[in-house]
Amino acid sequence: MTVAAVCETVRDRVESVGKMKIIGLTGGIGSGKSTVSSYLKSLGVPVFDADASSRAAVRKGNSCLEKIVAFFGPDCLQASGELDRAWVADRVFHDKDLLRQYEKIVQDQVRTEAEQFLKEQRERGTAVVLLDVPLLIECGWHRLVDSVWLVSVPETMQVQRAMLRDKETEEAIRSRIDAQMPLKEKEKFADVVIDNSGTVAHTQEQAAEQLWKLKKSL
Repeated sequence: MTVAAVCETVRDRVESVGKMKIIGLTGGIGSGKSTVSSYLKSLGVPVFDADASSRAAVRKGNSCLEKIVAFFGPDCLQASGELDRAWVADRVFHDKDLLRQYEKIVQDQVRTEAEQFLKEQRERGTAVVLLDVPLLIECGWHRLVDSVWLVSVPETMQVQRAMLRDKETEEAIRSRIDAQMPLKEKEKFADVVIDNSGTVAHTQEQAAEQLWKLKKSL
């Protein structure tokens, strides 16, 4: 079956009635997770973006920001009332315990929003949804999904892509990669590993095939 045919079939069935399947999508810095997420969204799969949710959680006026201020004190805010991300990063970078506590405040908010997203999709009779979560495994979210998808590339390519995207030095990128769970370690938790070292078309073919297999199991 061609990719076009698979895509058309998936679109036709994405709102089918039955037990909703939850895909948990993860990866690493520069692995290309957003490529897969965007593609599945284009096929009509509802996507919950944990990164976007976490960014919104710390904006001015959000109750999550109030909890962060209560935790760090008012010095964590800019004059505008927005979170001073650089200030927070400086405090948590060398203190793993402090980082875990900060992340828990944000993650609790994100998880609440994810649960609401899943509730709404179930009520609509949606067949398949996607949770796009960078720290899916580290935060234990992989236990909440039906299928863990990992987008993977060789580390050299991961570094090159992240340097190009983020305009950072190789040393800075490798430092960020070293702070994460290695992709090889994440593979132990994955039901599906998508190789994103080739063309975008090849990545999309893999995603479409795996989505088709998941839809067939409904």
